[in-house]
Amino acid sequence: MTDIDIGTAPAPPGAGTEVSSLLRLDGITKTFPGVRALTDVHLDVRAGEIHALVGENGAGKSTLMAVASGALAADEGSVWIAGTLLTSADPQEARRLGLGIVRQDPALLPDLTVAENMAVGVGIRRVGGLGRAVAWATAQLAPWDMSIDPRTRVADLSVEQRFVVEIAKALALDPRVLILDEPTEHLSIEEVQKLFARVREVVAGGAAVVYISHRIPEVKQISDRITVLRDGKVRGTFPAAEVDEAQIIERAIGRKLEAVFPEKGSSAGTIRDADRLAVRGLRGDHFHDVSLTVRSGEIVGLAGVQGNGQAALIRALAGLEASTGEVSVDGRRVSGGSAGAAAAGVVYVPADRHREGVFLPLSVAENVSAGTLPQASVGGFVSDRRMMARAKEMISRLSIKTPSPRTAVASLSGGNQQKVVLARTLLARPRVLLAEEPTQGVDAGARVDIYRILREAADDGAAVVVLSSDGVELEGLCDRVLILSRGEVVQELSGAEVTETAIARAALTSTTVRAREETDGRRH
Repeated sequence: MTDIDIGTAPAPPGAGTEVSSLLRLDGITKTFPGVRALTDVHLDVRAGEIHALVGENGAGKSTLMAVASGALAADEGSVWIAGTLLTSADPQEARRLGLGIVRQDPALLPDLTVAENMAVGVGIRRVGGLGRAVAWATAQLAPWDMSIDPRTRVADLSVEQRFVVEIAKALALDPRVLILDEPTEHLSIEEVQKLFARVREVVAGGAAVVYISHRIPEVKQISDRITVLRDGKVRGTFPAAEVDEAQIIERAIGRKLEAVFPEKGSSAGTIRDADRLAVRGLRGDHFHDVSLTVRSGEIVGLAGVQGNGQAALIRALAGLEASTGEVSVDGRRVSGGSAGAAAAGVVYVPADRHREGVFLPLSVAENVSAGTLPQASVGGFVSDRRMMARAKEMISRLSIKTPSPRTAVASLSGGNQQKVVLARTLLARPRVLLAEEPTQGVDAGARVDIYRILREAADDGAAVVVLSSDGVELEGLCDRVLILSRGEVVQELSGAEVTETAIARAALTSTTVRAREETDGRRH
């Protein structure tokens, strides 16, 4: 495995090269107030290749692609698209030169229909006029087989459908260079494979693709070459076939990943005997007859094939979804929705941190203290000094990367925003901590920190419930795992039984068995 020489700029693109360069970034440097985002970055993406860009949140990946797409001006350096110099930060010029980009947050207008959004995105004349927009959009969306009606307002689409519309819009431009920024974050396994098939079609036609992702297995599956960014600098470019996941992660976080998961409570002997959380006969719209217990100091995982009631169950435990049955904390029954759950010491960490986790317009300090304002107040007024002191303590304790406590939380990377959510959670000293997909969209280094934070919460006495679609995460973190199928807990794994293989087998087998049982029942 050989690093590129990050101190020497590649020659400008031109005739005579064996493989043509469709995107060339030379010596890109970008500084924001208090943050050096990129330092002398060189990137060369060739025709006919899928080039992955990986690194931790905050490594500079999205900033680099914003420069490449003309959305952001570099302080130093140059951008070449299909052999032509991008003379200024101009997204329309970058698009005219053949660059298309799919961002983490779809650039769609919510009040317009799908067809109108797609037509505006590629140009009305390209579609043949608004009168043909519906038929044209239908053809662009057909390969996805998601039953998206082009006449539907974007505001009424699911997150997954919005991403598919955004990707289909970008592909409709027949780009010479396609940038995909975390494109699979909200897609199912089946939709990911459809995306991969479309991406391979793009490069087979001679285009180039830049693929940005935290998911190293996906990167290994789809890419030809991989460039690793850390702290705004290139740490190497490698053929994908010549590096393994561990080597990529070590380059990305700057240290060996020897201890990803902390010691489990069942191994360390820190689990208490008493049940802190007890659930009896809980029923909701998407689950039924759920009974479970979680002891103080224990981490219990919820697993199963997506859509089998796990998400609805954990939200019901937080009082966010209607349910019947009994939920008790320390022997006392919880009632009164989310307010009653909060009063009982139940704290919920949502999967969608942007919509439910952080207050984007507020600072890091304000977000950290939002759940415990009385403790940061004097005489009924919030004390800035107390709020800053608490924020600084949590920033240090949780290794939150931020220029200062007064920095807007919106400017932080995804992993650091998640740590801010967890800082607010820990300040509330939860008796029960519910975490839904706690590392979704989070890089490898931040994952390690989040696992440590969750285990520390359990060691401090909380009963922790984690919903995760990552089998490795459940294996490494949880003392027990409950498998749900069709809204029921159908199997429990504990101790040495908690392995990625066993979790996957239990989830798939349980679903198959239940389906067979129901089919047999109909026959009789």
